[in-house]
Amino acid sequence: MFICVNINGIYLLDEKGTINDFEAFSKSTKSSVKSILKLENGTIPFELRNIINRTHEMTLFSEYELKDKNKFLFVFPNEGSLLFRENYLASLKIAQINEEEYRKKQKSVLQELARLKVSNLLGKKDKLIIHAVYSLNEFDETINLFLERLREWYSIHFPESVNSILDNQNFIEFIIKIGNKNQYQEKKNLLSYESTLTNEVIDRSLGAELSKEDLLQIKELALLIDLLYKKKEDLEKYITDIVNEVAPNTSIVATPIIAAKLISHAGGLKNLSMKPSSTIQLMGAEKALYRHIKTGADPPKYGIILQYPEIGKAPWWQKGKIARTLAAKIAIAARVDNEGGEYVGDILKNNVLKRIAEIEKKYPNAPPKKEKMSTRKFEDKRKKKFEKTKFKKGKS
Repeated sequence: MFICVNINGIYLLDEKGTINDFEAFSKSTKSSVKSILKLENGTIPFELRNIINRTHEMTLFSEYELKDKNKFLFVFPNEGSLLFRENYLASLKIAQINEEEYRKKQKSVLQELARLKVSNLLGKKDKLIIHAVYSLNEFDETINLFLERLREWYSIHFPESVNSILDNQNFIEFIIKIGNKNQYQEKKNLLSYESTLTNEVIDRSLGAELSKEDLLQIKELALLIDLLYKKKEDLEKYITDIVNEVAPNTSIVATPIIAAKLISHAGGLKNLSMKPSSTIQLMGAEKALYRHIKTGADPPKYGIILQYPEIGKAPWWQKGKIARTLAAKIAIAARVDNEGGEYVGDILKNNVLKRIAEIEKKYPNAPPKKEKMSTRKFEDKRKKKFEKTKFKKGKS
């Protein structure tokens, strides 16, 4: 027996294509669409449940991959459905609907089905992560651009501060709370950090004196950057919350922000879950990989995951090994998250930390550096290989 579906309802056909049973969908377009979507998602709507209760067949063939594998055998396309589509007028007769009414109903159901599918696709949380990460990257670019301008602008008044205050947020705070270098002595207690600037540095400063209006404009830019930093922090908290919800295992293994960046770079959690660990390891390093292929430069060993704290602080000869370990566990975590599996994040994270400890113990010292192949030698090697292949082809 075959289960066949159209916009009118669900039909039960025998091997000859004869309709043995029929359960109509609701007259409401939205109800019909909900039942069709349930079938597409692998669940059994009540209309199909009613047919099952009336039939004694142990196994039914279906073009929908339903979750009850014991009852339904997924075959696409199957013979029953092909016969059903060839003789669709018989299905209209049983549903007591003429062809014109069928076409109108078909149009409204398909439009509603498309609308709901697009709505569900846009509403997926990993799509929100993608745009949030884009915004985070744009925040970084904007802040860095404004900071460069701020340092150059303020250096006209106090050039020594640019090299003395290396931390960007401390530099912004200095401009907001001190501003005029001549007021440093009386206002330095307002700073939240311990300043290393001395009165001698200020007295010998080569900077020009600026008017209140000039300093006010510089301060306004500093306030704007400070606001951007706060908004960036809010966005990071939002990303952390949403990643913990969508991909809890990947989030705990890779840290929420790195997990979000990997999901964004892959184009979604599903895409990330399909990628091997070697690809995840190099995500974000595509330019360096292309440079290696084209010129023979050193191959990249990590991309986005370089931001992982243990990789960042590790010595250079350990970074690649740690990156390989982390990428392998991220690949597992992403697959579990995509399939909606149980929480295994803590186990995977402990495995990563355990392996990092082993790497640190096993490779405490840097290995001897290998001789680099020059770009010229690399190009000559490729050229010889090409000529050899060409010669063989000509010979044959």
